[in-house]
Amino acid sequence: MSALLYSCTPDTPKLIDTAINMERQLRNYGTLCLIAILMVACNEVNSQQQKEVVEKKDTVVENETTAENQHQCIADEPQGPIDPESEIFYRTEEMPEFPGGMDKMLQFIAENIYLPKCVIAAQVEGRSIIEFVVEKDGTLTDFNVIRSLNKECDEEAIRVLKTMPKWKPGMERGKPIRVKYTVPVEFRKHY
Repeated sequence: MSALLYSCTPDTPKLIDTAINMERQLRNYGTLCLIAILMVACNEVNSQQQKEVVEKKDTVVENETTAENQHQCIADEPQGPIDPESEIFYRTEEMPEFPGGMDKMLQFIAENIYLPKCVIAAQVEGRSIIEFVVEKDGTLTDFNVIRSLNKECDEEAIRVLKTMPKWKPGMERGKPIRVKYTVPVEFRKHY
C-alpha cells in the first residue's frame, strides 16, 4: 500500500474524483432512463385502459338500449298486481314482541319445552334456530328450521313456538305488518 501512495502523482486525486463523479452521473443517467421507460410503459397502460373503458361504455349504452326495448315489450304484457299486504319485512320501525318481552318469551319456552330423549341421555346439547312470520294480528305462521340440532329437537322447538300466545305485531308507519322473526331454542340437560 505504501508503494502505491508513493507512485501517485499530484493529479491522481483529481482523476479519482473525476472517475467517481462520472460513475455517479452514469448511475443518475441510468436511473433517469429507467424512470423514463417506466413513464412510457405507464402511459401505454393508461391509454389501453382508457380504450377499454370507452369500449365498455359503448357496450353498456347498447345493452341499455336493448334493455329499454325489452322493458317496453314486457310492459305491454298483462301483469298481476303486487300485493303490498302480503309483503314480509325483516326489519321494521317497531319489531314484533312476545307479550311481556324477551324475558317472558324465554320463560315461556323453558316452562313448556319437553326435552327429547336424546337430550335426556346427554347425547345431544345445543340449539335449534327457528324462523317464523309474525302476522299482522300477532299469530305465528310459516315455521322453518334455519339451523338444525337434530330432528327431534327441531320438532319440539317448533311445537313449543306454535303454542305461544299472540304477539304484539310489527309496525311500520303506524300500521301492523308481517315480519319474519328468528328465535334460538336451547336444549340442555340441566337448566
